Parts: sequence; C-alpha cells; structure tokens
Amino acid sequence: MSLQLILDNEDCIPIPLDDSVREAWQLQFDRALLAGSADALRTRLAYSFASSLAECLDADLKPPTEAQVQYATAITRELGLTLNSETLRYRGAMSEFIDRYANAFKERRLRTRQSNESQSGAG
Repeated sequence: MSLQLILDNEDCIPIPLDDSVREAWQLQFDRALLAGSADALRTRLAYSFASSLAECLDADLKPPTEAQVQYATAITRELGLTLNSETLRYRGAMSEFIDRYANAFKERRLRTRQSNESQSGAG
C-alpha cells in the first residue's frame, strides 16, 4: 500500500510511511472491509488528514483565531469599518487589519471613557 496526496490530478506528493505503520494501516483497512465499515474508515481518515494538512499551512494562511475575529469586530463597530473576505479568511490579513486600526480603536475607547467619566462627574 502506498499513500499519495494528489492535487488537481496533476501534482503528486508521496506520503512516507515506515513499514510498521504501512502494515498496521493495511490491517486496519482489511479489518474495516471485513466489518463493512470501509467507508467510515475512509471518512475518519479524510477528516484526520484534512486537520493535519491545515496544521501544515504557514501561520498567515491559517484562519483567524476567534479572539482576532472578536477584536476586529469590536474595531469595526467602534470605527465604522467593514471586514473584507480576505481579512475574515486569513490570519495574516486579520493581523494586518488589527495592526492598522488597533491604536485608533484604543484612542477612541479612551476618549469615550474619559468623556463618560467627565459627564458622570459633572452631574
């Protein structure tokens, strides 16, 4: 059994497996065939592989973290901006957005807080 990743039916990346892993996977696949669960094994393998493949991406190409999305959403609300699709798709673009607007966001929040404090002290 050889394992290969084929991209667009053109590029082929061989996946190196040592003999013991290859033998264990053959046994696993044979077991699944006998049990009638080969499709379930294929699905499990596909999801595991997809997750591992995503981990191989450069950091800037991974999806933004939930914390980044929440912070960027707060920035957009405060400054009246919008997030484009690339910013929502890639961590690098999200980092650039945050870096570009974080200071303005913090300054606006500080001014708002100071204004609220002076108004509550004047009343």
